[in-house]
Amino acid sequence: MKAPKSVVRVVAPLRQQVYGILHEAIAQGHFKPGQRLVERELCETLQISRPLLREVLRNLEAEGLIRPVEPRGLEVARITIEDAHNIYEIRLALEGTAVAGFVRSASDAQRQALHVAFANFEEACKTEDSKLVHTSKNRFYEAILAGCNNPLLSDFLTSLHSRIQLLRGASLSEPNRLPNTLKELRAIHDAICANDEALAKRACNIHIRNAARVTKEALERQQQVVEEIES
Repeated sequence: MKAPKSVVRVVAPLRQQVYGILHEAIAQGHFKPGQRLVERELCETLQISRPLLREVLRNLEAEGLIRPVEPRGLEVARITIEDAHNIYEIRLALEGTAVAGFVRSASDAQRQALHVAFANFEEACKTEDSKLVHTSKNRFYEAILAGCNNPLLSDFLTSLHSRIQLLRGASLSEPNRLPNTLKELRAIHDAICANDEALAKRACNIHIRNAARVTKEALERQQQVVEEIES
């Protein structure tokens, strides 16, 4: 006998839940770049086995969010100014193509999903909840990637966005960056709604160039502070 729909629950596998928790903790800056990840402590905190934790850590390492250090161990990846430049250069080359693909091929349902994702991001920007802002912004990008209907391009950009997670804390912490980000994503959203492929791609490129500039300036200031402390 099947349970009534009202009481049916879909629970993600434990591995997926743990991955989501650690991914979010890194993206939100709860684990700082360069911070060591101690398996014993993570297992105790998350109440999971070491084999399960190691499986999740391998996934995070493959995405470039953590890296091995000597002696045996792992730390949250450090993104240098040169790394950031390379990341945004690749993003500039690819993301506009995804936006243009969305304009050409997205279904009505995918367009509606993008509209809802942008509305949620807009509402999140009115709060002081950085986690909500971060999550809703990710949903906006995910909607674009789903609607571009190019699985290979989507895979490349999903992997790239995982690395960008390590940079968003720096960029969004800058004064006025969040209002400007909202303005830039609105321009992308509105151009897509108008079915203007060229305008949507141009709006996307403007957003990426601004994010790259702000991130570079933030990383340069962070590096200067470190150098002053060490001198």
